[in-house]
Amino acid sequence: MKQAALGILILTTTLSLFTTVSAQQKETDFGEREFKTNCAVCHGAGAKGNGILVPNLKVAPPDLTLLAKKNGGVFPVERMYKVIDGRAEIAVHGSRDMPIWGTRYSVMAAERYSGVPSYNQGAYIRTRIINLIDYLHRIQQK
Repeated sequence: MKQAALGILILTTTLSLFTTVSAQQKETDFGEREFKTNCAVCHGAGAKGNGILVPNLKVAPPDLTLLAKKNGGVFPVERMYKVIDGRAEIAVHGSRDMPIWGTRYSVMAAERYSGVPSYNQGAYIRTRIINLIDYLHRIQQK
């Protein structure tokens, strides 16, 4: 329980930091870019669950702009982190045999930073996931 609370505190603080940074750097919205590059094909450009691959899916993806509304007005940061990195099983994402984003980010990091002595794979993965969560948090409908 203490770990969960600490995790939520760290994620919330980090999200606040990234929100501040992104407001200062409007030219590059890393979370939006992450979403459009990796998620929009299923979830749609507006995150409404209407991506171009929806007809090929067994289960339609949810409207990601309603996550907070469906959770009593609270954006589910910890749940989203687990869904994105693959710790929470989601029917539409397939079985455990399918690599989820945490695994894919690990591969991307290894390819991008191989040979860099000070690179931290965990930090790379967390940064990409937190940027994406920050974007999803910002697009929530009231």
